[in-house]
Amino acid sequence: MSWRRDTRERDRETLRTVGAQFLEALTEARDAISDASRSEHLPMAERAQLARASTSAQGVHAKQYQLELLATPEVAESARDASYCLLLYRDAVVAGHLRDDPECTQARRAFREARQKLMTAMRSSLAPR
Repeated sequence: MSWRRDTRERDRETLRTVGAQFLEALTEARDAISDASRSEHLPMAERAQLARASTSAQGVHAKQYQLELLATPEVAESARDASYCLLLYRDAVVAGHLRDDPECTQARRAFREARQKLMTAMRSSLAPR
């Protein structure tokens, strides 16, 4: 029985690590998108390029796929939702919207809610059983 408990704990620790890496990538990409949305002094094309580069620079999709391989279906779905909302935020900035524009504000809030839902699902799946 001890080896099962050890295996479950190792699996939980791996999931915790991969989940934390994904959340970090989401947050870093969100910060880069947010910075681009605040850069009114830059031409729109430069802001768009900064926003576009955010997700690949942080490896968001690769880390999402790693998490999906290990996670419960609920966590995997929440991870996809959070990534999708991040892309909607990015796309609002790429379209030329600035931070305080309604499109950016709405997309940013939707991302924040999706990320919070992901964190709640992750906490639940990581709880000792």
